[in-house]
Amino acid sequence: MEIIREAELMRLRTEIPFPHYIFNVAPTANFSSPESAHAHICSVIEDTRTRGTTLFWSVGPTTSPMDLGYYLEAHGFEQVMRCTGMTIDISLLREEAPVPSGFTVERVTNNSRLNQFVDVLAENSQMPRATAEAMHKIEASLGLDQNSPRQRYLGLWHGEPVATTTLFFGAGVAGIYHVATVPQARGYGIASAMSLSALQDARWRGYRHATLIATPQGQSVYRRLGFQPRAEYNVYMWTAGTFNHG
Repeated sequence: MEIIREAELMRLRTEIPFPHYIFNVAPTANFSSPESAHAHICSVIEDTRTRGTTLFWSVGPTTSPMDLGYYLEAHGFEQVMRCTGMTIDISLLREEAPVPSGFTVERVTNNSRLNQFVDVLAENSQMPRATAEAMHKIEASLGLDQNSPRQRYLGLWHGEPVATTTLFFGAGVAGIYHVATVPQARGYGIASAMSLSALQDARWRGYRHATLIATPQGQSVYRRLGFQPRAEYNVYMWTAGTFNHG
């Protein structure tokens, strides 16, 4: 996994071809001119084509130019998702969310739990085994230190791993990512319970504010916890061909 930082662009790059934004994504871009936007987009596309991967690109209020989405579509990107940036003052967290009987949340502290964490993410996104194995190598390389700015949480229902979430700490804010629930455990309030547990840990660590990017189907979960919508984001995807799930 590489984080590539340039003057006008930052992106995350891996060798994993599976089309998911956690593997290859450009979350930040601020181009100084149309010519710069064109040159950077062409360069990134060529790199993605050479590696045989897929690229996701997030466009929102902190990216420029304002019509960056138009530039991406002109270069063959397709809009695949519309999300909402949400924030919360953790002191106003609504903690009355019901927790299913037999459900517990653990911070991931060992390789056994890390394997289960990755397996849940893989099942949630229908990743093939090879992708899950590659993802585990990446996650293992990031370590399990309790003081790391990246903390993972695993939800267990009657002892079985069924849900995940991740906290990233930076710039005085806790960011919530990787909220996932396996299909057979959906509809029981588990995503809400996972987010609540992570936010309580963030508060214990001294953080007062948290952020996340919500899909349309996830917004109601976060509103019930006290999150407020702040900005809209469009996610675009470029791929050279169809990914083989076999």
